[in-house]
Amino acid sequence: MSPTALLSVPNILLWLLVTGLVGFAAMGIDKAVARSNWGDRISERTLWVTALIGGFVGIIVGAVAFHHKTSKGEFWPPVVIAVILWILLLFLVHGGTIP
Repeated sequence: MSPTALLSVPNILLWLLVTGLVGFAAMGIDKAVARSNWGDRISERTLWVTALIGGFVGIIVGAVAFHHKTSKGEFWPPVVIAVILWILLLFLVHGGTIP
C-alpha cells in the first residue's frame, strides 16, 4: 500500500474518529479522577500529545461535555496548534485543495 493510499480521506477520518474517542475518554477520565482523588491524573502533556496525534476534536468536545480545563487558558494553545497542524496536513495531502 502506498503512502498516499494510507492518507486517503476515509483513512484520515477513521484515524480522527478513533483518536477523537481516545481524547474524549481521556478528558472524562481525568475529570473523574480530579473530582474523586482516586489516583494520578492524566498529565496535560499526554492530553496535548493526544490532540496532536488527531484527538483534538475529542479533547475539545470532552472539555465542554465534562466542564474540564475550560477556564485554564494555558492548556489551550497547544490544542489550537494541533488543530492548525491537522488543517495544514489535510491541505497539503490533498494537493493544496480543501477536501
